[in-house]
Amino acid sequence: MRTALVLGGTGMLAGCAGQLVARGWRVVLPSRTQPLMADDGPGRAARASLSRGHRPTWVRADWADPSKLAAEVEYELGGHLVNLLVAWVHSSYRVGVLNAVRHLLAEDAPVVEVYTCAPVPDPALPNPTQQVLLGQFAHDAVLRTNRAVLEAVERGLEGRAPSLHHEDAR
Repeated sequence: MRTALVLGGTGMLAGCAGQLVARGWRVVLPSRTQPLMADDGPGRAARASLSRGHRPTWVRADWADPSKLAAEVEYELGGHLVNLLVAWVHSSYRVGVLNAVRHLLAEDAPVVEVYTCAPVPDPALPNPTQQVLLGQFAHDAVLRTNRAVLEAVERGLEGRAPSLHHEDAR
C-alpha cells in the first residue's frame, strides 16, 4: 500500500487527505490535536492496512519539536517508507520539519509544498517538488485549495518536472 505523509493535513488540507484515502493511500497525519476524520488507538495501523476505505491515521506531533514528530511518524510507519509528502508547514518550522522527516521518504517520493505568501522559497528537500502558491479567495477557499494541491500531487506522481503553480481568484 502506498503511504502519504500529510503535514498540515488536519485543516485546509483535510479534503486532500480524504481524497488520498479514497484513492487507496495510507495517510499519516501528524498534528497537535486529533482531527475528527482520523483513526486513533490500539491497532490503528493494522486497521488502516485492512480496508481500502480506511481513515487517515493521526499521530500526536508538534512542529516545534521536529525530531519527536519524525520519531512518532517513523514508529507509525513500522519500517515502511513514505511514497508522497504533502506539506503545508509554517515558514518558521518548514526547514526543520522537512529535514526531520527526510529519512522517511522513499528515494523517488514526490513532495508537494503549499504556501500562502510569496516569495516561494526553493525546495528544502532533494526530492522532486511541486509547489503551490495559494492566493486569496472570496469563495470556495477549501475546495480550491484542495483541488490545487491534488493537481500538484498528480503532477508529482506522474513524474512531471518540478514546478510552481499559483492558484488565485481567477
